[in-house]
Amino acid sequence: MKATLDRIPSHLRQYVVKQDYSAYDEIDQAVWRFTLLQTYNQLKLTAHQSYAQGLNQTGIYLDRIPRIEEMDEGLSKFGWGAICVNGFVPPRAFQEFQSLGILPINAAIRRAEHLAYTPTPDIIHEAAGHASIIPDATYAAFLKFFGKLSTLGFSSREDQAVYEAIKHLSYAKEDSATQPEEIEKLMLILEKALDEVTFTSESATLARLLWWTVEFGLVGTPENYKIYGAGILSSVGESMMLHLPKVRKKRLRARCVETDYDVTEQQPQLFVVERFEDLNEILDQVVTDFAFKVGGKLALQRALAAGEVGTIHLNSGLQVIGELTQIIGDPPGFLSFTGPCALATKGRILPDHSCDNFSMPIGPLADGTALSGLTEYDLGRFQYRGPGSSISLNYMSGLHLSGKLERIVTNDQGHLMIMCFTQCRISLGDRELVASQAYHLAVGESVPSAHACPIDHEFWPATQFGTEFFPKKKAYDAASKKLLGLYQDTIAAWEKGIEEALPVFERTADVLEEEYPEHWLLHWNMLEKLTEVDRGIRLASRLKATMLEIEARDYNNVPVSIGLKYLGLA
Repeated sequence: MKATLDRIPSHLRQYVVKQDYSAYDEIDQAVWRFTLLQTYNQLKLTAHQSYAQGLNQTGIYLDRIPRIEEMDEGLSKFGWGAICVNGFVPPRAFQEFQSLGILPINAAIRRAEHLAYTPTPDIIHEAAGHASIIPDATYAAFLKFFGKLSTLGFSSREDQAVYEAIKHLSYAKEDSATQPEEIEKLMLILEKALDEVTFTSESATLARLLWWTVEFGLVGTPENYKIYGAGILSSVGESMMLHLPKVRKKRLRARCVETDYDVTEQQPQLFVVERFEDLNEILDQVVTDFAFKVGGKLALQRALAAGEVGTIHLNSGLQVIGELTQIIGDPPGFLSFTGPCALATKGRILPDHSCDNFSMPIGPLADGTALSGLTEYDLGRFQYRGPGSSISLNYMSGLHLSGKLERIVTNDQGHLMIMCFTQCRISLGDRELVASQAYHLAVGESVPSAHACPIDHEFWPATQFGTEFFPKKKAYDAASKKLLGLYQDTIAAWEKGIEEALPVFERTADVLEEEYPEHWLLHWNMLEKLTEVDRGIRLASRLKATMLEIEARDYNNVPVSIGLKYLGLA
């Protein structure tokens, strides 16, 4: 199997960066360790059977943040790979990576203040959440299939606006320097973007299915289920709260895509698939009426609404790549594309058939003739006598084309696919639609299929792998530098033994209570050590009481009780 980087198409290389493992400090490692210890302790009994072994098999360990190269090596045994990315990868690109069996992993890790929940994708979610079930071959195959179909579903301009708003808000919330008024401003922008969504696009439909399966899915029955969704597997709170009776469990059906979700709230219901084998069948049902399945006028309308580069398949075997921006006629008789365009066949762009902006008549000729069924010999009926012959074509839609036919391109059956004209004019009544010295007519009467993205990835400009390292090293202010020093001091003291550690832990507790009254994770670390050796009873009691006070002030975001339960102190 090729190395992961060698399998990445050139247009996706721009998203790949390098992991700087030295940028993780002791607090980052403590966040990883606490989260993984708690989730693993709960999930080893409640998650899908692949989970417990899957962590180690895919290069993930409970006691430290994983190295991406270790994950890549572990995943390679299952036909997958891992790459490092910086933050949000556009949904389309993420799904394309997934279709290739490549797991993009954001190198950043959530702040201790957001340990229970982070608004941005981080290494806990994408590594411990997504990778651990990939060793199950049926589920891994579904992920690839889902990724492939997700690249075909049309999105919308409204989807893009919502994505951008979520991205900016998430980054702002995770940045400790962001002021409250900026958060409020960005939340209003997101609310406005959501209010302006007028329809559920194909991409949004698949995003809902993704949410109720890959992110928050259960497998089994509503009464007896196991967890496989990455959003649950990577969340200390969700992995416990989902078992409450108030969280309804429903059998997964294709109509689950009618249920929207809120990323900021605990899910009021979850969906349970009986077997992983059923996921592909449900996905097939969801995409039954997608443009790439049904074609025709509906497919063209969805391509037009998408406002993105797509591929229109013609019945002649030709494919037109570009952003569809105009449809004239009902049924459609003329299509216009804006920006870079290309003609392709068999999924490969034809040499010398790319341009900026493109338009074409579509449909049969006025007498019902299908040009796509004709050969070069048949062109004699239009007074074609060889290259340079002037011919005219009248379409059933009312369009008229005239020009000098210089060259033709045919398919494997010898039927027309492209007719290359000079001095070409296309008109509809008095309206001139095309006036070109060199015009390539895409031959086709109908659209059997249309989908998002170019059918040939070579349509996109090539990009290079990133040379930057992530996460970025932190710039510490005085307070955060001192807090980090406290972590380092307690670690160093513990390595020297309990007698050395006890007075350091006492002094640390004093400083935390005085200067960091809401920081609880270092309390937990010290309490864990004291519990291991059954020493420092008075200090342990103090640490526990302080942690519970912090939790009481912010119960939803401070998982102290879960941590105490793990230590047997709840």
